Amino acid sequence: MTRLIWEISKNILNETAKILASKRSEVFVLWTAPLELANNVCKISRYIIPEQDSHNGLEGDYVHIEGTELSRIVFDNHSKNERSVIQIHTHPSKNVEMSLLDREWEVVKHTGSLSIIVPSYGKYGLNNFPGVNVYEKEENDWRLWTHDEINKRFKIT
Repeated sequence: MTRLIWEISKNILNETAKILASKRSEVFVLWTAPLELANNVCKISRYIIPEQDSHNGLEGDYVHIEGTELSRIVFDNHSKNERSVIQIHTHPSKNVEMSLLDREWEVVKHTGSLSIIVPSYGKYGLNNFPGVNVYEKEENDWRLWTHDEINKRFKIT
């Protein structure tokens, strides 16, 4: 099976890293891409910081995004012929396993989309994706990428 290559500009990567590390709480960011792919490459167009509320509860740390905000993003993407393809959020510790809460509140969930979980509230940045877990949405569940797959499938430009 041919797998997509994900092309991300250094600028989007660096700006996202700053956003993720900007708080001592969970932060959520979306990356978008054009609806049409070229040569099996998904080129990330921009990042979106949804309006969000960070919480720390009995279930753990989490981010809540209102439905109206999600709708606004969908309509904005549509007007630009884009869609949200990657959701990125931080976790408080080095544990970057996709939690039950992460699965319940997934925002980008179409087959082929990615969920990137960043450790330690993003304090290590995103260059070379230190300590992150990348999950790809398959037909029935999320599949964890290997570190080797991260290195081969992300192309930083």
